[in-house]
Amino acid sequence: MKKHWLGTTALLCAGMVSLIACNGGGSKGEPAKTAKSLSDEVMNPTGMPIVKTPVTLHFTGIQMNTSRPGRWDETDMMKDTAEKSGVKIVWECIPQASWKEKKNLIIASQELPDAFMASMSLTAAEVAQFGADGVLVPLEGLIDSHAPNIKSLMTEFPAYAGATRSHDGHIYALSSWEDLGFDSFSAAIIRKDWLDKVGLPVPSTTEEFYQALKAFKDKDASGTGKTIPFSFMFKESQMLNREVKREFEWVFLSFGVGDNPYHIFIEDNNEVVFTASQPGYKEAVQYLHRLYSEGLIDAEVFTQDRTLLTNKIRQNNVGVYTDYRLEYSMADPKSESLYTLVPPLKGPHGDQRWLRAQIGVSEGAFAVTSACKYPEVAVRWLDFINEEQNNIQMRYGMFKPEDWTASEALIPSKTVTGKWEVNTRPSSIDPSNWPFSSPISVMPVVTPARMIDKYIAEKGSNVAKTKACDFYRPYLTKNPYNYLWRFTNDELEELALLQTDLLGYVDRKMAEWISGEANIEQDWDSYLNELKRRNVDQYLAMYKKAYKP
Repeated sequence: MKKHWLGTTALLCAGMVSLIACNGGGSKGEPAKTAKSLSDEVMNPTGMPIVKTPVTLHFTGIQMNTSRPGRWDETDMMKDTAEKSGVKIVWECIPQASWKEKKNLIIASQELPDAFMASMSLTAAEVAQFGADGVLVPLEGLIDSHAPNIKSLMTEFPAYAGATRSHDGHIYALSSWEDLGFDSFSAAIIRKDWLDKVGLPVPSTTEEFYQALKAFKDKDASGTGKTIPFSFMFKESQMLNREVKREFEWVFLSFGVGDNPYHIFIEDNNEVVFTASQPGYKEAVQYLHRLYSEGLIDAEVFTQDRTLLTNKIRQNNVGVYTDYRLEYSMADPKSESLYTLVPPLKGPHGDQRWLRAQIGVSEGAFAVTSACKYPEVAVRWLDFINEEQNNIQMRYGMFKPEDWTASEALIPSKTVTGKWEVNTRPSSIDPSNWPFSSPISVMPVVTPARMIDKYIAEKGSNVAKTKACDFYRPYLTKNPYNYLWRFTNDELEELALLQTDLLGYVDRKMAEWISGEANIEQDWDSYLNELKRRNVDQYLAMYKKAYKP
């Protein structure tokens, strides 16, 4: 880690907003400055290794998947990359649950790594602010001079290039993008065998869903005495740009509201609305309170993490949960056949929709800081892992022989000659003892569909996700809930302050109303007045201004 002074306390607030920024330079109108580099002294002009003598760079990143052991820099792929390039990456891998706090501590301690690297490590608001303040190094010149692979991919995908460039013309951070064609994050999953046991069909309306959950509870459908009809995570993380995969937002759509962590949604008629003041929002919360008050929702939804939820599901105690897809979800693979997907529930007013999502783009995946002595080396290294075969291995696992059983990796496909597939974990090996062969949570810059098709036989988890997307696609909203908003730097700072106050209040009241600590009917008028006091009109106006249909 390298010391660096940060000249504004606004950086600590910037992480509250997840947006793509447009700005006119620094907070005082000054362009961001590139850190002085010593790379010429250590770097070979071309070819491998990248450096004349070994160089170690320190990266920090969010670890989205905490269910696997080991360090990213200790994977086979990173050892091989270090040997070929002469550049060793030492990562500080920070679990998602503590990432925001740890990131703030890094900033407050006035120390920075050489780079932030891992998908969603920095929000776009942080990228904009850090870039304007000179904390992040502009990358466009480095890419032009030292990253032909990345430059080629950016030329091939101009929308990606545009999404990474700030209004002042600089690229302060690169996103990670996988071109798979998916268009929704979540899937509602129900125990079909429990429905058969209580004599009910798969629910298609909110009332049928209530009756199914009630039957699960009253008849102890699990047979364990610990039946939990419906469980989820109230918030999978504190990140506003989180993927809404294991939460409960899909229930709100049955009441006409596309709720999400921002509580801002673009309706099909392109009207931008604040969801948490809509009549349908109130109805949805009342419905969820009804379920909770009758013991149909897990009492621990407000505090449980993914590990606890997974354990409950794998102990066969949960009737309904939400995940990214059905197969390869939190359920025990041996029990997947017992589940089926729940269609979008038709609500009391006929609403029946599902949230569309922008999938594949993970912002803030790679940013070089001004504390880095060798920014050219860092970019050359990133370009090296974006060479075609390295790109594929970084995303799916390292190429290994067909009998490989030491880690999750790519082995020759058993069905498609000349292609690769992810190997299956032997049943004798516990998941916690099955590490990745590559730091796949880090990911390269862009992995095009043509590249995936060239190397990878259809991956089982991708097939499963395709099935879930096909199931929900007829019901998808026109606009994605995680629309790529564009704001100026000044607006980002203003939004950060607004969101801290406003959204914290909204989410706290929602939890109180669902749990019964407060009564939404009694509170509603005073709640709406409090939203105004907390500048909800200003908040909504900023999003309306930023929307470009």
